Amino acid sequence: MHSASWQTLRMFMFLLIASSVCISSVMAQDLAITGKVSDEKGDPLPGVNVLIKGSSKGTSTNEIGAYSLSVPSASETLVFSFIGYSSQEVIVGGRSVIDIILKEDATQLGEVVVTALGIERTAKSLTYATQKIEGKQLTDVRDANFVNTLSGKVAGLVVTQGSSGPGSATRVTLRGNRSIGGSNNALFVVDGVPIDNTNRSNVSSDFGGTNRSDGAANINPDDIESMNILKGPAASALYGSRAANGVIMITTKKGKAGKISTDINSGVVIETPFLMPSFQNTYGQGAGGVSSENASGSWGAKATTYPDNIRDFYRTGVSTNNSIGVSAGSQNVQTYMSYTFNKSQGLLPNNDLSRHTLNLRVTSQLTKKLSVDGKITYVNQDIKNKPYSGENSGPVMNLLKTPRSVDLEKYKVFETPTGTPTYWTSSGIYMNPYWTINRTFADEKRDRSIILGSAKYELTPWLNVQGRVSYDSYIDDYERGFSNLTLLYAAAGGNYERSTGKTVERNLDLIFSGNNKIGKDFGLTYNFGAGSTYNKYSEVGGSATGLSVVNKFDLSFATNLTRISSFSERELQYVFGTASVSFRDYLTVDASVRNDWASTLPSPYSYIYSSFGGNFILSDAVKLPSWISFAKIRGSWAQVGNSTDPYQLDPSYAFNPGGVGGYITRATTLPNANLKPEISSATEFGLDFRALGGRVGLDVTYYNSNTVNQILTLALPPASGFSAQLINAGKINNKGVEIMLSGTPIKTDNLTWQTSLNFGRNINKIVYLHPSIKRATLGAGVRTATPIVAEGGSYGDMEGLTWLKDAQGRRVVSAAGVPVVGPLGIIGNFNPKFTLGWNNTFNYKNFALTFLVDGRVGGTMTSGTEANLAFDGNADYTTAYREGGWVLPGVTAAGETNTQAINAEKFWQTVSQGRYSWGEFFTYSTTNFRLRELTLGYNIPMPSDFFLKNVRLSFTARNLFFLYRGYAKMDIPGLPKRKLPFDPDMNLGAGNFQGLDYGNLPSSRNIGLNLKVSF
Repeated sequence: MHSASWQTLRMFMFLLIASSVCISSVMAQDLAITGKVSDEKGDPLPGVNVLIKGSSKGTSTNEIGAYSLSVPSASETLVFSFIGYSSQEVIVGGRSVIDIILKEDATQLGEVVVTALGIERTAKSLTYATQKIEGKQLTDVRDANFVNTLSGKVAGLVVTQGSSGPGSATRVTLRGNRSIGGSNNALFVVDGVPIDNTNRSNVSSDFGGTNRSDGAANINPDDIESMNILKGPAASALYGSRAANGVIMITTKKGKAGKISTDINSGVVIETPFLMPSFQNTYGQGAGGVSSENASGSWGAKATTYPDNIRDFYRTGVSTNNSIGVSAGSQNVQTYMSYTFNKSQGLLPNNDLSRHTLNLRVTSQLTKKLSVDGKITYVNQDIKNKPYSGENSGPVMNLLKTPRSVDLEKYKVFETPTGTPTYWTSSGIYMNPYWTINRTFADEKRDRSIILGSAKYELTPWLNVQGRVSYDSYIDDYERGFSNLTLLYAAAGGNYERSTGKTVERNLDLIFSGNNKIGKDFGLTYNFGAGSTYNKYSEVGGSATGLSVVNKFDLSFATNLTRISSFSERELQYVFGTASVSFRDYLTVDASVRNDWASTLPSPYSYIYSSFGGNFILSDAVKLPSWISFAKIRGSWAQVGNSTDPYQLDPSYAFNPGGVGGYITRATTLPNANLKPEISSATEFGLDFRALGGRVGLDVTYYNSNTVNQILTLALPPASGFSAQLINAGKINNKGVEIMLSGTPIKTDNLTWQTSLNFGRNINKIVYLHPSIKRATLGAGVRTATPIVAEGGSYGDMEGLTWLKDAQGRRVVSAAGVPVVGPLGIIGNFNPKFTLGWNNTFNYKNFALTFLVDGRVGGTMTSGTEANLAFDGNADYTTAYREGGWVLPGVTAAGETNTQAINAEKFWQTVSQGRYSWGEFFTYSTTNFRLRELTLGYNIPMPSDFFLKNVRLSFTARNLFFLYRGYAKMDIPGLPKRKLPFDPDMNLGAGNFQGLDYGNLPSSRNIGLNLKVSF
């Protein structure tokens, strides 16, 4: 471990010991109160908050509704609160046992939610849309990157996983895409403070690459208490130039007052490929219908094939999770400690992830007015052999190039005794996949420490001040090696690269929060303060092209060494204010303003962001029919930003070795001294509705946002000395609807059924770009299709080669009867038209069944994988017309009806072109519905006096099966429809380069068992 990691561990142990001493010294001084909390039917309520009024001291009920709490005196008042139930206050008096019955709150909106900057507000007072997820929804069905488990659970949220195995970065967008050159990822905030979620390496072309890990993957779901999704600018405006893409607010667990409680969560999951291409198993290695052991494809005669030679290459991965969390505390000091170990095996052999997470949080009420909160999280992550994705000889492409009659078992011996790779044919690009996974590697290690400290002081009964500081530091060690004789990548002796990158982010803020009554009818709440964010990244290392000792992976043995060096530094300072005025608790008006000073912007560095909003609670203001429990309308307008990267204002230079003592080069892109941040402005309207005593709920939101000042690259003439210039231009519009419908159709003594449906629809339009720029690319998809933005189109339109049509719309073929390539055209768009998620929970006595069905409608992906399978004759649809007789309906260039017959080999090798395909032929609708998650659990009954309080055993499954999946966009004459052969959740990269499948890993189907124990 790094020295910084040992320092973190020493601090962790010191705080652990100190907090334990404080707890033991304080607990004995207080009056002990115990009791149980139940509903009106007598059923116990776990998780009820029990607080001493006027303080933050408290606890919560356990799985059987029991609690214990120490109070300073009999005059104290206890406040019992729980989501969906009316709060209740009780004076302790002379009692030592206090049992409580809570009544249901029909509105179910009295709960407190965490909003921007960690400010707490009641849900019914909000003037914008949010969505809350409880932590327990994230811990049964798991993934190495917990963000992937958000799919289908949030209206308007789209999750795409990068194809680099366990721990790969994930792209998560809210309400569409806004930025062409910047990030579209939501901002992750933990306990009120942003964390660094940078992904330093993303695949940005179909040539391929490796996706490194992002910051969000290190968040431990076992430590999450709840999550609140701030979807639009009105909700996230207080984050200013970091909040253009929405915010995912995460609140982690704290210690509870009372006796020590322990929660253990242990699970094991087996992973298998979820969806793979369909192969033909009739024809073997060869060409032109003639068998040949030297051929690269499967265009030979009928032969003995190996139907499972591809699937058997993948392994059945075994992933385990073991977590323990301990909570303890008195009324003055509470401690939460946890340790989690994740071990995940990828589908490719030798690709493994292991992650240790240590967490300690101590909260204390030092005096009646002063409270403090401190947290340390340490993550040690090790990923072995991250797979390369893309066209250029990664493990998946090397595997899929295997002819159907080749027995891969024979090639597990992947080299000769002299170290020469074995292969079934000759190639200048592709290799035995067993060589790829054993003689190449890409390893990634991370040590991360996140430290948070805050103090809150009550200045008056109506005003408090809070100061916070956070420090997020992580070190990534990256190694990549190619053994000698690896095609394309290895010079003589082999290639080796190693670098170490360090990221540091520090956040400081000071917040004043007040709450006043103005007369009898008006209330005023407000927050104002200031803060700063500092971020620094540095990377050093080297890349060896050739090694003087064969396969000696050490930079000291480099025959040609290139240095790796990178550095960036930025700072953001800000002030903000927000106020909310309410009238009789049914009319609320909000306003906020934030001023940012960013070091990446030109002087005076300043930009202002603001928001306005209001809501009107109809059910409180006027008398409505008795069946309407709650009704609220709301509206807001807000503006947020998307900051620019460092060093784009002035020319930059680099030193290069060579010549006499080296030389200096200048960047080829002309900077812009007047660069501005991207600005997003949005209007939002919504309706919250509850009926039938809260049994039915509806939340509808309409939004319309415009993002301007896109950062684009304008080409310059060579005589200028630069190839391009950075400019601000463009306007992108996103508008859409989000609907959340919830209900409890069944509610009896033994059986309940709770269901919720979320729907998200986003419409995107590129209003304009620039007089000199009408089109910009989102990556380099030169081998299949390219995602683009173009005036009048939509973000993510896919541009690819087409089948030529004449003026009458008829398809054109050559004199030989094969298709003629047409011009580049729009062949789809990678964004779904809308998304759906349907979640259900059934509780019957001690059994609980939960399942999630989700889907996306619309959107396309283009598959270079399928193009290669077609070119080689490996795809199932290539069996038709092998013997010829295929006359394509179309016309020649002269307009004459085609009469020339061709065979399948001629057709597919024409349109796929090997590594460079005509994208229109291999573009698929990504419409799909699946059983995303399934959990069947049983709560094992425990005696009331037994040391085990709760034991729950669950069967879990993820990506169990598709209910429906789309088809190829082109219906090829004479062939049946081709069904979507890959999972659209998996993309080449996790950045803006989307919509491509080319050597992507298959996603996984997970089936396992999970055990939760509390005592």
